[in-house]
Amino acid sequence: MSSDKLLSEMRSAASRINFKIPQQHEKDYQIILSQSNVGIEKLMAQPDYKPIPDLKTYPRVNVCKPSSPENPLRAWAWRADIGEPFEAAASGKLLAGKQVAVKDSICVAEVPLLFGTDAFDDYIPEVDATVVTRILENGGHIAGKAVCEGFALGQSSFTSPHGPVENPCATGFSAGGSSSGLGALIASGAIDIGIGADTTGSARIVRNVKMREKNLISQPSAVCGVVGMKPTYGLVPGTGSLSSEIIMDQVCPMARNVVDTAVLLQVMAGSDFMDGRQIGAPMPKDVPAYGQLVIDAREKGIRGCSIGVLKEGFEHSSMAPEVESMIRKAIRRFESLGAVVEEVSVPTHSLCETLEEVACMGSHELFQGRQVGRDGLYMNDFWAQLLPWTQEKYNKAKYFVTGLALYTEYHWANHPTAYGHAMNLSRKMRDEYDAVLANFDVIVMPTVMQPARRHVPVEAGPLAWFEASPGSTYNTTASSLTGHPSMTIPVGAVSPLSEDENIMTKQWYFESGMPGNVRETGGSNKAWAPSLFVVK
Repeated sequence: MSSDKLLSEMRSAASRINFKIPQQHEKDYQIILSQSNVGIEKLMAQPDYKPIPDLKTYPRVNVCKPSSPENPLRAWAWRADIGEPFEAAASGKLLAGKQVAVKDSICVAEVPLLFGTDAFDDYIPEVDATVVTRILENGGHIAGKAVCEGFALGQSSFTSPHGPVENPCATGFSAGGSSSGLGALIASGAIDIGIGADTTGSARIVRNVKMREKNLISQPSAVCGVVGMKPTYGLVPGTGSLSSEIIMDQVCPMARNVVDTAVLLQVMAGSDFMDGRQIGAPMPKDVPAYGQLVIDAREKGIRGCSIGVLKEGFEHSSMAPEVESMIRKAIRRFESLGAVVEEVSVPTHSLCETLEEVACMGSHELFQGRQVGRDGLYMNDFWAQLLPWTQEKYNKAKYFVTGLALYTEYHWANHPTAYGHAMNLSRKMRDEYDAVLANFDVIVMPTVMQPARRHVPVEAGPLAWFEASPGSTYNTTASSLTGHPSMTIPVGAVSPLSEDENIMTKQWYFESGMPGNVRETGGSNKAWAPSLFVVK
């Protein structure tokens, strides 16, 4: 780099941090930066250090974009055939015979990753996410990538540039988000199980007519009638999954029933020795047989189980009366099955929406390529092909990305300690939840405040986008910020769409008992009898 160019860029950098370099020191700083360039260029000449996928054992076959007739819900981003065929169900492996889809924010080597946007050219990962490797090693057949909403932001399913993901039970209605494609594919029967990702509720808010789960992955699950679970923070490795906010993001299992969700969690869980979030996670060989725990616990029922009903969970201004009625009816059903039910309070929960917004101020730094503050695999090739941002890219990424960028820059400048304050209050909320959970097995609340809404028109502006899903992450955000595990379970339907209940419990405790064992009792009204249990 020429000395004139270095001087210009140095002055520009100083200006960005409101620092005027004393003229007598400019030469000194030029020398310091010039020397640092030599070191960084030497570092960048080294090959990146990434896990190598086993393409010989698990070749990538029939990778293609599906045609419109093959993709009626617009839920598939890419199709593929990877892993053992369904005919291998007799192999005895945990996922033998299971059709699996992967959210399109998670890397599958040699399969393009769209991240729900056309703001950049198709990115083709060179790595398999750890959870993808574990799916394949356990006999699962990956049938493709499921659409996610733009940059995994938003709780509705209309933001994809390829058209809205349809709710499989009500065309024209949201399938939730951002794991919208997975919720639709699982609920429609196109696949058996899926790997989602959840920041503030994305896998738990998927909407459907038949069921809904309450978990961080509960958004699409809640809206599409599937089970979504957000495990204890750190139990499942996020290696190879693009992140929106590292302190909240998790990779999560989704399925049509609790047993399949539990088996998938068993396959996914355990340290991979790369993801620094996994302090305290068991070794893969020590992960319990979650699926068998669920089956064994069905005989125990929920008699004597202590259930706290979160007072603040019903106090959002957008709470629909018909949804509240359905959830409280399910709670009364718990009582009739022998559970001890009491109202509980977590005062800081009432701040969840603002805590979520402020916590996501870290997302903008990540979207600018400033990957800092974590120990694990960095997706350098993805950010290298995306950056720098341009007006054209922002125009394509649209309003959740541009809104987040403006929100973040504005508030970092005007409220520079807000992020730290939100983190401290999140810790306070975790302590409040822990205090309640010292006396209760689980805490329940609605997953979402309202049934699925109709898609927002394509031509709508930023305000319509941001008002599309009122209160949708109010309850699911809590466990994202505290690290507690949570699960969404279906409890009924608000015609024609399902309603779910969110269940939260102690860290490293939920997974030992999977308190969300649900069985349909039958009947024309599709009543559900949640066999809630906890193995202590």
